[in-house]
Amino acid sequence: MTLLFVDSNAALRGTRTIWLRDNLPGYTVVDFASSSLAAAWVAKADSLDILVTEAIFQTQETGFALRDTVRARFPQTRVLFTTRYDLTGFEDQIADGLVLKDAPYTPEKLLDRVRALLTLPVESNEPPPVMVPGTVLGNYQVLERLYIERESETYRALQITVQRPVALVLLKPEFLKQPDVVAKFKERERVKASLMHPRIAPLYEAGETNGWLFYTRELPRGRSLSEIELTDEMLTERRLAEVLFGVAEAMQFATERGYHHRSISPRDIYIDADHQASIVNFFRPAVPKKRDPQADVKAFLDLMRPIAAEGKSRGLLQSLADANHDWNGLLNALDDVRDDMRERSIVRKIEAETLPVNVNGNKPWWVWVMIVFILAVVAGLGALMNGNNTLPTANASALPIEMVKIPAGTFTYQKNDQIKLPEFWISKNEITIGQYAEFLKALKKAPTVAFDHSLQPKTKTSHEPVKWGQYYAAAKAGTTFNGESITLNTPVSQVDWWDAYAFAKWNGQRLPTEQEWEKAARGERGLIYPWGNKPNSKAANLGDDYDASPKGKGGKIDGYNLWAPITRVTQDVSPYGVCDMAGNVSEWTAGETQSGEWPSHPDYIDIKVPVVRGGHFGLKSNDQLLTDRRFPESANEATLARGFRTASSTAPAAGTAPPAKPKS
Repeated sequence: MTLLFVDSNAALRGTRTIWLRDNLPGYTVVDFASSSLAAAWVAKADSLDILVTEAIFQTQETGFALRDTVRARFPQTRVLFTTRYDLTGFEDQIADGLVLKDAPYTPEKLLDRVRALLTLPVESNEPPPVMVPGTVLGNYQVLERLYIERESETYRALQITVQRPVALVLLKPEFLKQPDVVAKFKERERVKASLMHPRIAPLYEAGETNGWLFYTRELPRGRSLSEIELTDEMLTERRLAEVLFGVAEAMQFATERGYHHRSISPRDIYIDADHQASIVNFFRPAVPKKRDPQADVKAFLDLMRPIAAEGKSRGLLQSLADANHDWNGLLNALDDVRDDMRERSIVRKIEAETLPVNVNGNKPWWVWVMIVFILAVVAGLGALMNGNNTLPTANASALPIEMVKIPAGTFTYQKNDQIKLPEFWISKNEITIGQYAEFLKALKKAPTVAFDHSLQPKTKTSHEPVKWGQYYAAAKAGTTFNGESITLNTPVSQVDWWDAYAFAKWNGQRLPTEQEWEKAARGERGLIYPWGNKPNSKAANLGDDYDASPKGKGGKIDGYNLWAPITRVTQDVSPYGVCDMAGNVSEWTAGETQSGEWPSHPDYIDIKVPVVRGGHFGLKSNDQLLTDRRFPESANEATLARGFRTASSTAPAAGTAPPAKPKS
């Protein structure tokens, strides 16, 4: 079901459109600023149930003329006029609809009037079916009419010999003696028969029987979007992403090969029990006027709103709509979204595992006695050696962090933006377990909150990551954690943003901005990958070879199923010599610019979060690893696939920052 909302007040139209979408389940709400734009949309629309329009526009256009245009195509459309003017003299024009006066009006008042409109009786002008249910046409038994088009009718039918449900498309009898219409109908048959894709319903048969011209096609599995809209079913973000991806995959396949199509409608999209999507074969012969793929994508995303759950699902639709994708762009974007979801699943699976302490599960009593004794000795020595109350600071000799100089200048950022940055330094490698351990040791010797961010939650009282004791012990011993090798040179993980910030401040540095991070990764010319512009599956520690099974044997491409030590030889090196920006672990950033302001979360515009950059060991490779901006749930989020590196606006101590020269 579709509602068309036309209002020249942009601010009012935007808020009222959202209100209608959120409070009219089952309805697709389309909005325009003018009668002419709305009329152009109506000319291509498949159906329209409700029209809400200004009665009189400041441009001298009228909603009355638009109403007439709509009724000529969709006689059953219900109409609600809104107005800020006195409509004396227009009584005849508004006799068959409702009027909402005193614009601007509240969204609640608008919704009440729309609901009142739905209670008005409307006479059905729908013609009777040309084929009565139960009729046998050749090898097909007609069950019910699905929908009507100008020249044809589509029925649900049963293919008798194999007892298979099909869609039966009949040319209306009044067109059987019109050669041009018949020719066009048969050409559509040929087009549909030539298109083969697992997500597009194939053509089964075409021909003539008892004077009827027909073809049959597959009825996709599951229920149509039109049917789902009538239920209370709402799709979660993950399920919605799968449905969107399926439709985008089919549409990109067809349009890339030059196939033309009519406007997509809710009856064209089918979703099965596994939330896999497919579409009916609505492709047609080429016409002189080409379609606007960006507009088609937005219309498709709008169709999905009624079954998208509040929060993340709605946010996903909005972010995709704002990006103004064509079908290929939408497919790529959804591929990234699914990778992000895959990342979360992988991380949750990994984090659900625990490191066994020994074969019996518990340490013997004497081990605990020894641990307590050692800790007491260490604490006593610490007290003797640190008899003052000074802040714990980084010891350069105990904490070697190699910094790389990034020269001042202009570089290509994100979608070809030219950004100028001053000179800065960034750590060559991701911060390791060994380096982070020095930070924690210093805080234990002299506990302080001096390095905490001012907005750090009061409930956070420690910078020790989850399971730190387990994986630090494994790293020191050079054994395994979660079944994978781990050393002190493995990047630290399970740190939240507050941890990363505090470490950097303690070390006299800061977190890099997104702009700094991207320049360090892509160089001045904005390379696609740190190593150049050609993909190389062996260059970075990514998830193309990740195996999550209990006895998984991943890492066959890069040698590592999870993290990799920073000391290994790798091709994941930027033009400036900065390592592991495409893979290994993803990384916290400070903000997009030096202002340090976090952007709004795309799913929750009232929540601001720091952005995570770079790929990691569980993320599949793609050509956007260096430009993707990943949004965590909050700054408190910590995963086994995320770490950080540090940056500085000033030169480090002498001997710690060898100058970097961009590679040619």
